Amino acid sequence: MGLLSHFFKKDTKHSKNPGVKKTLFKVNLLIIKGEQIKLHLKLLKWILSSGRYIIIIVELIVISAFVARYKLDSDLLNIQEQISEQVPFIKSLENDELLIRQTQFQLNTIRQIKNEAPDFARILSTIAKLTPRNTQLINIGINRTENIGKTNLSISGRTVSNLELSAFINALEEEPIFTEVTLTNISFEGQTVFTITAALSPGQGRKS
Repeated sequence: MGLLSHFFKKDTKHSKNPGVKKTLFKVNLLIIKGEQIKLHLKLLKWILSSGRYIIIIVELIVISAFVARYKLDSDLLNIQEQISEQVPFIKSLENDELLIRQTQFQLNTIRQIKNEAPDFARILSTIAKLTPRNTQLINIGINRTENIGKTNLSISGRTVSNLELSAFINALEEEPIFTEVTLTNISFEGQTVFTITAALSPGQGRKS
């Protein structure tokens, strides 16, 4: 009533007809200069001027958030549908994947065996280089013990000179790729028949 009473003033007049009263309302649309504006009037003026823009901005933010949420839900639904469509295709590749994994495992195993296997060409070439001229090799055996990763050699041959046999053994002992060089058997049947055993040094005699 305080706000309305500021704008509306009640004026009661008697009508010319006896017993009839007329009530008139006078609207005060002007504010007297210098008159202090009350708080509720300031609030009303602010709502009618600046406040409406704030309300519009808030409404726009709410609408934008709603539209963004709707778009995100729609995008999520589309992605889920695309994933569902790709599931049968991915499952159809399961056998191919198993085959590829098996092939990779086999290739890795072959590569590992090849890297750990002795370099037979290098071993035979080294033995041939160290063999004296008058010494004949009959058999060369190479045996690898997998559980301990050790490669053993057995060299059988004959020679006409014990000095050449001694020189051959010394040459094998001085060669870095051989270790544990031992004369395990010797016999004299016109010629000296011998058997020498040795082992490959760790990390030696393998393919680089």
